Amino acid sequence: MSLAAPPRPGGRASGRSPQQVDPLGALAARPITLGAALAAWFVAVVDTLLRATDVSSPWAAAGALVAVAAGGVVLVVSAAPLRAPFGSGALWCVAGACAAAGVLSALATAGSNPFVRDDWAGIAAGVLLLGVAPYRPAREILAAGGAVAAVLAVVVLVEAPGFVTPVPTASYVVVALTPLLALTAASATFSGVFVAHVEGWVSRATGFRRASTDDLRVTLARSVQQDRVTVLNREVVPFFARLVESGRIGEGDADEARRVADSLRASLVADADATWLVRRLAAPGRRVPAEVVDPDRLADRLGPEHRTALWALFAAVDDVEVVDARSLRVALEAEEARVDIAVELSFGSSAAAARRSLAPCLTVLRLVSGDLRVDRAPSHLTLRFSYDQH
Repeated sequence: MSLAAPPRPGGRASGRSPQQVDPLGALAARPITLGAALAAWFVAVVDTLLRATDVSSPWAAAGALVAVAAGGVVLVVSAAPLRAPFGSGALWCVAGACAAAGVLSALATAGSNPFVRDDWAGIAAGVLLLGVAPYRPAREILAAGGAVAAVLAVVVLVEAPGFVTPVPTASYVVVALTPLLALTAASATFSGVFVAHVEGWVSRATGFRRASTDDLRVTLARSVQQDRVTVLNREVVPFFARLVESGRIGEGDADEARRVADSLRASLVADADATWLVRRLAAPGRRVPAEVVDPDRLADRLGPEHRTALWALFAAVDDVEVVDARSLRVALEAEEARVDIAVELSFGSSAAAARRSLAPCLTVLRLVSGDLRVDRAPSHLTLRFSYDQH
């Protein structure tokens, strides 16, 4: 599922992240994120053990490993579906942990570090920042990588007098920072190219949709006509067939005609007043009974992103293999410039288990709305979010 705005002129990607333009794709990247966290810590541990003879401060060495582990934990936890979106604060926490690991690693080998080439801080930091690629915009990743690189550069300059290789000091800095800068560039490139690709695809799809508007109108007109014919066949045709068959109009036929007319009028008015949400939830074949409270027809003001996210949620709720849902209630209420939406779900099993099963849909809804709140009771979930109706 891709939820994105058209790209800016010139084909450049906007400041959005891959997680924002393709939430489900970001969910699929979870194993990569976990792998990056484990790989960074593995590199740090192995290199520390291989350089055990250079360690002059075991406490600082342990602190460096803890810092890398903390950065990995922040990365994995912040990327969890129920915590989406992955915020810039989480990115800078990862970057801060990387910088702290670099400083502590240098302190651990202070006075006994003859070579810069076997320092692991740049590699571990780069791997962690590579794991951020599916969640943050390219420019933020570059900024975080640049900040960590600046800290590590200062560390190398301080350590430079102790290195034994007779080369210019700038060479030490280049050797230490190359893994970090290369992995940061790879992470930012993935983020930027992915966003540009998805937004370009959405832009082209929007153009095709506009080009087919006339055909869509014809299709909708035929659909409406068919609905009207269905109503006539259900209400009017049997009445006239009975009159033709009897060959005369009885005393009760006037009352029957009035009843048919009232029923037909009520059906047509109800169909005309129904929003897209009511029509979707009242469609034949749906398993879970649904109620929509929307007296002001606010559902029709929902944008395509909100409609897609909601419909994905309702489709999952109606699938017995996903959750054991018993009822669904949607209430929309206008509050000045915004519309508050409450989705109440009841289940035949634990609400906690249902929340885990619906995690992908909740992630998409949270990314689209930005303010999703989930209230949980033993067998109920209430989702609350809002959107700007102007």
